[in-house]
Amino acid sequence: DMKCLVAYSSVGHMSLVTLGCLSNISMGVKGALFIMIGHGLCSSGMFSLVNVFYSHSGYRNLYMNKGFLMKSPILCLVGFLLCSSNMAAPPSLNLLGEVLMFICSYVISFCFLLLLMAMTMVSAVYSLHLYTSTCHGKGSESMMGWDIVSYSSVF
Repeated sequence: DMKCLVAYSSVGHMSLVTLGCLSNISMGVKGALFIMIGHGLCSSGMFSLVNVFYSHSGYRNLYMNKGFLMKSPILCLVGFLLCSSNMAAPPSLNLLGEVLMFICSYVISFCFLLLLMAMTMVSAVYSLHLYTSTCHGKGSESMMGWDIVSYSSVF
């Protein structure tokens, strides 16, 4: 489910915000603020993108939403920018917030730093999987305008 992937990355960002607010360090609070702003812009855009994919195909399943790059390259460009921002790529607010959180977590404990790095990697993998699954690959029958029921009744 595409909405679940976006929601899982949201859980990762909100755990970073909680860590920054509870650290009681000004750098951690500033990092949490940057992550909240970046996440608010990025996650709402990703949920809108999932809704557009759903409206085109009628499915929220990743495997039924393949090949959007051939159908709408502009939509996939927007999806790439949103997913890369969600992964904390360089021009995003999430990157600045996560760098501040890395510094803040290292001040608290090295174990927090390792945990933070693992959560960031899992969130990035979810975003990358969402983009590659929806935009690349061969489109399903529903994307090509074929009805699956009538197509299977031919055989």
